[in-house]
Amino acid sequence: MEPKVVVVPLEVENHLFAMDLDRDGLLKAIRYAESEKALCTANDAVGFSSMVVYARSGRRLREIYIPQGWEKDDSNNQVAIRNTKKKVRIVPCNFDEFTGDRFATPSNRSPKGEVSRTKSLCNRTAWIPGLVEHGSPVEIDGYTTWVLGMYIVDGERTRAELSLPVDFDGNYFTEFGTRIILLDGSDEDAAPGRKREEDGEFGVIDIVVKRK
Repeated sequence: MEPKVVVVPLEVENHLFAMDLDRDGLLKAIRYAESEKALCTANDAVGFSSMVVYARSGRRLREIYIPQGWEKDDSNNQVAIRNTKKKVRIVPCNFDEFTGDRFATPSNRSPKGEVSRTKSLCNRTAWIPGLVEHGSPVEIDGYTTWVLGMYIVDGERTRAELSLPVDFDGNYFTEFGTRIILLDGSDEDAAPGRKREEDGEFGVIDIVVKRK
């Protein structure tokens, strides 16, 4: 399967707009997690900084998008948000060094479990050629689950993407249907915002990619 990698700023905004999201809001959640992680020290518990990124980005997503009509989603004990109109769920996740790299396939930094496997398989098997557009599959509950993948590491530029996992090897995401690149580690804040008439300020290339 060749994933759709969305990198052009206008295309990024259009894809997010279709989900009632905006790059600016997602970046605020990412930057908040980044600032909270910066408070962690070597004296914290092992893995605590990764949990901070996950928890704080999730909290900020809720603070930003719940007032815009999204709902808090605690299903499977995940810190997520969902849009009942668009049937979209967003779950934050720590990704590896290939995050935001259009020429490589990223994955989660820590092993996941049954929930991630189930969501990935539901995302994949819901796609039937000729019936449902690939990249917009749905789960049994009617929602499409996207992952806000973040690579936040001391001494490196933050990278991030909103991606749709469609395959899982038991511990790690191995394939995505669509990847929307938010930060690639270069000119991080270059993408322009987009205006929505009802809300005011709101704010592809198909290639073969594989994990190194």
